[in-house]
Amino acid sequence: MQKVIKPAAERAGIHKNVRWHTFRHSYASLLIANGENVKVVQELMRHASSRFTLDVYSQARMVAKHQAQQRLAAMVLGGGYEPAVPWMADAYSALH
Repeated sequence: MQKVIKPAAERAGIHKNVRWHTFRHSYASLLIANGENVKVVQELMRHASSRFTLDVYSQARMVAKHQAQQRLAAMVLGGGYEPAVPWMADAYSALH
């Protein structure tokens, strides 16, 4: 870490302590933010439970929250809603 990572971080303008746990946290957070299955992330991180993985490594981002609200509003109010899950298409069609 001291020979490679710290100099690279400093060249990138990062002056915080960068440790292996920083990479671990980023790895898990990015996997979850990318929509990977939590059970898969749990196993990759070697956690005892998926609940622990979610509690520690997933931070809800404002953009994702806003998009979720928009999709729900479009589904309820109409307006070009495209269900991401096939079984929801039937439920949506039944409402309209």
